[in-house]
Amino acid sequence: MLIAMSYSTLEEKLKIISKGHQHMIAHQLKKTARGFTIVELLIVIVVIGILAAITIVSYNGITARANAASAKASANTVLKKAEAYNTEPATVGYPVLPNDLLSAPNTASYAIPGITFVTGTAGGTTPNWTTRPTTAPSSPSQLEFISCGLSGGMGVYYWDYASTATDKWTALYTGGCTSGTWKSSGANA
Repeated sequence: MLIAMSYSTLEEKLKIISKGHQHMIAHQLKKTARGFTIVELLIVIVVIGILAAITIVSYNGITARANAASAKASANTVLKKAEAYNTEPATVGYPVLPNDLLSAPNTASYAIPGITFVTGTAGGTTPNWTTRPTTAPSSPSQLEFISCGLSGGMGVYYWDYASTATDKWTALYTGGCTSGTWKSSGANA
């Protein structure tokens, strides 16, 4: 019974101490609970702005590299289709005009769905160009067609979105062609 009494007394003392601490803690919280200062808020805003700027720059770089890789893949696809065109018994040599590939039936080995050819400023003998576009195409699958004649192969220019050069058009050739005449999309001459 003595033990129970001392336990009861200890328990009561703890309750009394505990109530005092609760009051003291609540008083301390009221005393120190205040908002952020303007300096703290400005520091947070500046840090968020720096992180956002880094993210935007990184995103633009990644997007440019992805578009450049997609454009090069499209150009390589056109060159492979030009090789297929050259080996078809029903065709003679390499494609001379963009429509040789664009108007191919979907069942043909050289059909290129999803690829388009951009146009420049026509000059000289239509459909030859004198000036090609100086701005990025709206899609990485838009290319420039370069004719090297019936037996000389062909070339394709694609826009290198990741390049820092002034002229971002990059050439790929097939069939021994190293230069040629730009041909406008939709040309038939």
